[in-house]
Amino acid sequence: MAAPNRVVTLNLGMQTITMADFRPSAEGGLVLQAYRQTELIADPTADAARLGQLKVGIKETVDNLKLKGAKTNSAIAAQSVFTRFVKLPPVEPDKVEQIVTFEAQQNVPFPIDEVVWDHQVVSAGGEARMEVALVAIKSDLLEDLNGTIQDSTMRTNIVDLSPMALFNAFRYNYSDLAGCSLLMDIGARTTNLIFVEPKKVFTRSIPIGGSAVTTALAKDFGEPFASAEERKKAGGFVGLGGAYAEHSDPDVARMA
Repeated sequence: MAAPNRVVTLNLGMQTITMADFRPSAEGGLVLQAYRQTELIADPTADAARLGQLKVGIKETVDNLKLKGAKTNSAIAAQSVFTRFVKLPPVEPDKVEQIVTFEAQQNVPFPIDEVVWDHQVVSAGGEARMEVALVAIKSDLLEDLNGTIQDSTMRTNIVDLSPMALFNAFRYNYSDLAGCSLLMDIGARTTNLIFVEPKKVFTRSIPIGGSAVTTALAKDFGEPFASAEERKKAGGFVGLGGAYAEHSDPDVARMA
């Protein structure tokens, strides 16, 4: 059984599963105890097989790290979730929830009873307008993900959106950083851009990532997605042009 003071995180990417086991330190921070990443052969044309792959991958990772029964804090890919930043007028703290609920009903593009939604205040302006991030996920998709985690002998504690989890981690670790910072999270299907200022945040998801490169290679070389993924990882090369020499391997040079 997992120790009660563990903090277990699970990042459910489209092509990788990443799990980490942290323990609180005497100084008040967290210390990484164990870490493992499991790859999925996530062909974009075979999304129907993804839940099965997730189940196998999570169980393999849990068994490897000996985390059966642990509560997990999960982050899910941005393309699985509807996100909208909305500005609220200055209101009393006890009325924020009521106004946010109204905004969710107006902005979420699905019937509100078919989604699970939440919000996070990203800038509290006092007398100025307050900005909140609304996130919503279809209930059946969330149930499938939670069921997959439970089938892998773990329990769900928190489910977060990966860009917001990254934002929270950045603000925790660099709380005194001034000015504007750009975080870039390049995933398999989506690249997330997170613009962070001391009192606000803005995110934009671009629907292109590593899988787009793999798909292009599979088409160019006339091979399956899995083979193209291995080719990309084994011979990835950036042709800078100019005075920089091309790679000695003609197949790799062709990829550039």
